[in-house]
Amino acid sequence: MKIAICENEAADSETICAILNKYFDQNGYTGQISFYESGESFLTDFTQGLYDVIFLDIYMGGITGIETAKRIRSIDPTCALVFITTSRDHGLEGFSVRASAYVVKPIREKEMQTALLQCRDIFMKNARYIMIRTERTDIRLPLNKIYYAEIYYKSALFRTEQGEYKTRMTMDEIEQGLGGMPFYRCHQSFIVNINYIESMTASEIQMRNGGVVPIRQRGRDEIYTDIAQYINNRMFE
Repeated sequence: MKIAICENEAADSETICAILNKYFDQNGYTGQISFYESGESFLTDFTQGLYDVIFLDIYMGGITGIETAKRIRSIDPTCALVFITTSRDHGLEGFSVRASAYVVKPIREKEMQTALLQCRDIFMKNARYIMIRTERTDIRLPLNKIYYAEIYYKSALFRTEQGEYKTRMTMDEIEQGLGGMPFYRCHQSFIVNINYIESMTASEIQMRNGGVVPIRQRGRDEIYTDIAQYINNRMFE
């Protein structure tokens, strides 16, 4: 989960960050927060898909938060925008860029919590994690970074964007920790993240990271149906 705070008042940025971190801890989320002091500096870095949620101060030096939001929407139509402002007079402009919420200064935790609830679906999708214990330390693995998990002899292996992680867990424990779709148990020893499936044959699944996952033969038609239905539903969200 990646969040950007674009705010030219350092004290307000710190307040937003503190409330976000408290929200993460209370809800079992994990995230990375980046800071910008102007719309210009933000747009220099910004690319499609870089951030899940962006907090924008409307009144900044240089280009305004509204103008920054318009440029964001020309690049990325899906990220959530939350305006930080001293006035609610920009409702129509906020509607035009599909702002998720407004937070009026001075920033209060209760109002921030309300704004975060408006972004709940994004947090549920991109900020959830599973805690695993490796030989050296405990690690929070973001669920949306996991390609698939497998049981290998008496160990569990998680294949992720960051690499491979080995731990001691049963498949039932893994399944419970991943919490259902988009994770699907296609084999006695494998659970795949359907969002990372590249293609399927009669006996195996090709993952986008190059991994190959077997499909159990018993109930194979049901597996195809379940995965296809999930993918079709995602297409029409």
